[in-house]
Amino acid sequence: MYSDALSVGSDLLTGNGIAKFTAIRMLEAKLKQAGEEFDYVMVDLPPSFGGLVRSALYSSDYLIIPCTSDPFSEYCISLIAQMLPQFVADWANGVARFKQNNYGSKEYDDLGKPVYAGWIFNGFDTRSDKMLRADQAHYQKIDEANSNLAGELLLNIEKYTPVRNTGGASFNIGRVEDMNVLIQNSLWLNVPAAKLDQHQQVKGLSGDKQKWSAAQLALIRKIQTQINGVADSIIATL
Repeated sequence: MYSDALSVGSDLLTGNGIAKFTAIRMLEAKLKQAGEEFDYVMVDLPPSFGGLVRSALYSSDYLIIPCTSDPFSEYCISLIAQMLPQFVADWANGVARFKQNNYGSKEYDDLGKPVYAGWIFNGFDTRSDKMLRADQAHYQKIDEANSNLAGELLLNIEKYTPVRNTGGASFNIGRVEDMNVLIQNSLWLNVPAAKLDQHQQVKGLSGDKQKWSAAQLALIRKIQTQINGVADSIIATL
């Protein structure tokens, strides 16, 4: 319903309804007034460029891109390079229009400036401690695509620095391999995948449960390590 209420033409570009695109920030501010504070708020978005995605980007300090081991991720990264500068330009135009009728207002000055912070590689397969050759090839291509994305953003967004400085290092933040049956159990049990070892496995929609196998427990522990590594990297760099 929130997504359907967002209109780029009549709300954003005219500046008349620009507040509609900052709902996440308004929610965070209200929670802070109620005594709840957050170090990080992570918003998981669909792979699209609709109003909901725009709203989240305008309210966010950083953008992190999850990439799976397939050719589509590389292609979609190139689309982000095309769309994000336009999103930023639309926001700047909307704020300028808003200020024409609200002279001196600064409430939106720090919004609409998402900084590309990096990417996470997920869904790859392993047979041992090493990534498979096909996944390694996808990793290298996606890593190059993300470097190209950073260059395009720096070239096409001038109002602020749109890319985190990595000192020339890869923009990859971390890796989380294919979770197989773990991910559906995470959804069914409403439990983070890294904490599934504290619960029994659900066999199917019937709800019957059984113990995890030794191999599954080993995978859960690997996922724990990988997710914690991603979190530590985000905390250290952002």
